Amino acid sequence: MQNPLNIWKVTDGKPGHESQTDGLIAAIRALRGVTETIIHVNKRPNIFPMFYCWLFRNRPAVFPAGTPDLIIGTGHRTHSWLLLARSICGGRTVVLMKPSLPLKRFDYVVVPKHDYVQPRANVIETKGVLNAVTFVLEKDLQKGLMLIGGKSKHYEWDGSRIATQVKKIVNQDKKVQWTLTTSRRTPKSLLQLFEGLEIEIVPFEETDATWLLELYKASGKIWVTPDSVSMVYESLSSGAITNVFSLEPSKNTSRVRSGLEQLIVNKTVCSFEDWERDAEHKRVPSEFNESERVANIILDDIT
Repeated sequence: MQNPLNIWKVTDGKPGHESQTDGLIAAIRALRGVTETIIHVNKRPNIFPMFYCWLFRNRPAVFPAGTPDLIIGTGHRTHSWLLLARSICGGRTVVLMKPSLPLKRFDYVVVPKHDYVQPRANVIETKGVLNAVTFVLEKDLQKGLMLIGGKSKHYEWDGSRIATQVKKIVNQDKKVQWTLTTSRRTPKSLLQLFEGLEIEIVPFEETDATWLLELYKASGKIWVTPDSVSMVYESLSSGAITNVFSLEPSKNTSRVRSGLEQLIVNKTVCSFEDWERDAEHKRVPSEFNESERVANIILDDIT
């Protein structure tokens, strides 16, 4: 039996970054035994103490004892700590985003394809960012989830347009038990447009991360407004049939929007327009488990 991997999780405390790191560690844990140690680096690193530690091989107090196998971090504040930990303590570094330091300094750079990072042997491209949503192979198609965002730099927000689409979907898929939830960016006035609609509405103020993860796990069909790109990838990662509401794109160019449009072209997700043309089409969820794929690549390389 293989010994468990000793993983150091370097975190800046930001929920979005935590989700990416946790998603990869969970995928590794599902394939191989893991011991996990969390290193908090909430503040910006001070270059002089870090240089002193590197120069004199002085182990910072924030580092635990022992030698890590993998040192994983997301967020610019973690990058210098990843490299310092490897230099002093050993192990291999995994950075989950385009780093602020040269790519060649890290052992593995896990980066979304839409960031257009130059191909290198240590770069692993992904469809969107990784996340902590659990992939479920067989979902209940009678349970549906609608995730509503709001104003963003990627799309022109139109609450009336979204409300019209929601009503069409609910009236078409009457057998589905729909739950709709909002975000911090959702205008308060939008909920008034859903009055009389047979759907459970849960404002974001009444939710938390655990609640949403359970809905991801349970829902076989998920609709997401296109401004909430991270939730599109989370929906795909859950194993659900994922659909995207329609909004007009903003005038500015957007790499994130280009990535979403590519998912629609590849039929990984379904746009509202495509759904409206063929609402009865029997769609099946895409095989989409990027965290597991990345975990396999890393494990195959180090074992």
